[in-house]
Amino acid sequence: MISLNKIGLLVTGLLFLSCETKKQDIALSGTFVNVSYLEKSNHILLADIPFYAVEMTFLKDSVLFSNGFETGKIAFHKKGSLYTLHNAYQHDGTLQDMQLEATSDSTFIVKDSAYTNTKGNTVFSKSAASFESRLAQTMIAGTYEFIFPETLKTKKVHFTDKEITGFPGYSHYELCYSGDCMQMITDKINAIYLSDANTTTLFGWKYGPDNTIELYNVTAPVPDIKGDQKVTTRAYLLKKVQK
Repeated sequence: MISLNKIGLLVTGLLFLSCETKKQDIALSGTFVNVSYLEKSNHILLADIPFYAVEMTFLKDSVLFSNGFETGKIAFHKKGSLYTLHNAYQHDGTLQDMQLEATSDSTFIVKDSAYTNTKGNTVFSKSAASFESRLAQTMIAGTYEFIFPETLKTKKVHFTDKEITGFPGYSHYELCYSGDCMQMITDKINAIYLSDANTTTLFGWKYGPDNTIELYNVTAPVPDIKGDQKVTTRAYLLKKVQK
C-alpha cells in the first residue's frame, strides 16, 4: 500500500509540473507598456533612458510596437512562453531577431540588452492606459501651487495626463520623450510643450527640491534649423500640494 506521505508528494509533484507546464505556454494579448522606462523616468533625464519600444500590442501572430515617433508591425514565432520577434531591428546592416519571455499573461521581459547596450532587460506590463498617459501620471500629474512668478504666487494649477486647469494661457501639455523634440533643446534638460487652442510653447523642465518642478524659457527656433534652442530664464516654479 502506498503511504499517505508518498501520495501527498506525488500530488504535489504533479501540481508543480502542471503549474510549470501552464507557465511554459503563456499567450499574450492586448496592449503592454514599458514599465522599466516608467520606473526610471522620475529620476533620470528622459534623453538618457535607452529603449526599443514603449508600447506593444499583441495580435494573433504579430505585434504592433511604438517607440514614440513611429509604429511598426513585427511577425513573431511562439514556443511556450518564449516569443521570437523576427527582423526586429538592424545591427551593422543586418536584421536581427529579438526575444521576449512571458512571465504571466500580464507581464513579459524583452531581451533587448544588445539593442539598448545595457546590462538589464526590459519589463512590460499590461495596461488599459496608453504609455503617454502612464508617463504623464508618473512624472507630472497632480495639483501644484505657483511659487514663481510672483504674480501667480499661491495660485493652484492641476495637471491630468494631458490637460491643465488653472494655468493662465495653457490648457494642455505634452511631455517629450522620443523623436525630433528630443533634439530641440541643446541643454541637458527635459522638454515639455504647453498649449492652448491657438499656440504651442516649448519649455525646458526639471524636478526641483521639495516636490517642485521648474520650467524654463528657451530661445526662439532658428530658421531652417531643427533644434539648437537653449535654456534662458526660469519661467515657472510649481510646488506639488494636496488637491
